[in-house]
Amino acid sequence: MAKFKTLSLIFYSLFILISCSGTKNKIEFVPVNRKDKKSISSFDGDLKRYIYIYTEDFLIKNPPTDLEELKKIMIDYRNKKGVPLDKLDTDLYSMGFYRYTDDTSYFLTHESYDTWEGQTKYLGSQEQDFLGFIFSKRCPADTTQWQTNILWTIPDQEKLKKDGFYELKQENIIPCPKPKDPCLI
Repeated sequence: MAKFKTLSLIFYSLFILISCSGTKNKIEFVPVNRKDKKSISSFDGDLKRYIYIYTEDFLIKNPPTDLEELKKIMIDYRNKKGVPLDKLDTDLYSMGFYRYTDDTSYFLTHESYDTWEGQTKYLGSQEQDFLGFIFSKRCPADTTQWQTNILWTIPDQEKLKKDGFYELKQENIIPCPKPKDPCLI
């Protein structure tokens, strides 16, 4: 009888270990508290023209390590959970994604201000945990249309140590439609 209990205990232990080892960590998006989701900026280079920006930030628990898979989940999340572009009265809509860490989770209970003045800790300063942005901006020729891009970092510790930042890459997901040729009308 003692052998049966021992074998049963070993069997159940192995069963639990095998079933737990096969589970994949679930990817989870956690919205970050922001002081202002809508802001004004002149970052597009024209200091006389201000643009209106709507920004949301999210922390990702268990992000994929594969870059293509990471880009895909960010795009899917934007398409499913983002604000519909036709509902926005802004010039640019941005969703920022950061890795969920002890440093970034600070902003779940503290507001992140997009300012450099007097603030010692803001989400944008957590470059080592930055994963990417998906941003949409109005097309110049037809402001009812939107161009969407994805921007992500290439983690390179040497570049971070040397230059103080990671290398960024950008890809156009949805281009602006070509303007209609007035000669063809």
